[in-house]
Amino acid sequence: MIPLLSANLFRLRRDPLLWLALGVCLAGSAAFSASFRDTPSFDDVYFFPFCVALCAFLSLFLGREYGDGTLRNKVAAGFRRWEIYLAYFLTALVVDLCLLAAFLLPFALANGPALAGLAGERLALVLLGVVLLTVAMTALLTAVSCCVSHWAVGVMVNLGLWFFLMFGAYQVSFALGQPAYVTELSVDDQGNVVESDPIPNPNYLGQPLRTLAEGVEACLPHGQLNTYVSYLTHYFYVQSEGLDPAETGWEDESFLTRSPLCALAVTAGVTAVGLTVFRKKDLK
Repeated sequence: MIPLLSANLFRLRRDPLLWLALGVCLAGSAAFSASFRDTPSFDDVYFFPFCVALCAFLSLFLGREYGDGTLRNKVAAGFRRWEIYLAYFLTALVVDLCLLAAFLLPFALANGPALAGLAGERLALVLLGVVLLTVAMTALLTAVSCCVSHWAVGVMVNLGLWFFLMFGAYQVSFALGQPAYVTELSVDDQGNVVESDPIPNPNYLGQPLRTLAEGVEACLPHGQLNTYVSYLTHYFYVQSEGLDPAETGWEDESFLTRSPLCALAVTAGVTAVGLTVFRKKDLK
């Protein structure tokens, strides 16, 4: 597998599309930094350039192996399919980490003083979680790119899949955010606004659907990203108001340790499925 990985990395270094993707991530980081300096809050919309660049580049880089016959030549040369697949996945991880570094490091350097207020342990857990959720997304993109023969189809499938998972995460988060009880406002005969007693919210997710939805949100990469973004936005808002974040933080921070484990589980599961399909795929 080492020769395969070395060849992939050599080809990667000479690929102009990688430098274009890095430029996209640097531009996204600059926009993120400018917005954060104006308003110290996080928004997942600034992660879009990174996500789109990762989806597009991996689909093109891995998908072209089918078109130019390189993949068939590797199999004919005696390399086993699991070696080829894992070499692709490790190459994709290198791309993921490079693009993520291009996105996060300029932002961290430009906003170091603000980030210094975040407790070291929390910051490390958030950074670890963000890295691992992108690893899970990379595993998914690799599986699709290795199992779809045409690179153009692979690009469309990966981008469509990313948008689908993103909006799915939004919908799950919205459903989980519904309160158990709501009140209704009405106007009495004197023109006064009257608030009713709390009534059950028909849109509230009860058990067992609530537990299922929480599990889905914890496993979706963008669901994890939304949680981290909301957590950091709350933290810096409280800090900007002169309050102690340690006393007004989230009551439950278990997601800081749960989300990385979920990301690792998703990575392992997707890689196993992708490898199984790839080993049975007809490469002709």
